[in-house]
Amino acid sequence: RPRGRMSIFHRLNLAFAKLVTGDVYRRLAKVGLRYEDLYIETADVKLALSRLPKEALVAREQRLMRAMDISMKHKFLPDHIAQLHLEQSVSRSYLAPHVEAIKAAKNEKFLAPGSIGNPYDWSP
Repeated sequence: RPRGRMSIFHRLNLAFAKLVTGDVYRRLAKVGLRYEDLYIETADVKLALSRLPKEALVAREQRLMRAMDISMKHKFLPDHIAQLHLEQSVSRSYLAPHVEAIKAAKNEKFLAPGSIGNPYDWSP
């Protein structure tokens, strides 16, 4: 197994992923969105959204509405506001910790000793 080649490939892959991720964050910031605003609303995400404070939900809905409005007008936010959104999006995660906690709780429930039942039924 050629370790050197895999290591180089892995490093290139990580560098490319970082480049693409940065580009996605910048494009979203131009319309005032965060990456987490685009999560597909699965059952886990819906549950995580229900656990958010009301202010966070209102802010999310305002970002989505503003992005739709900006998109319809074929405009972008001014650079200084887009930069602010970019910094907030990269530095603060508002939804991912809740989604991860829900997934961890489901895994814990499924893997608990003595647990029997349908692995696809996650109701409490």
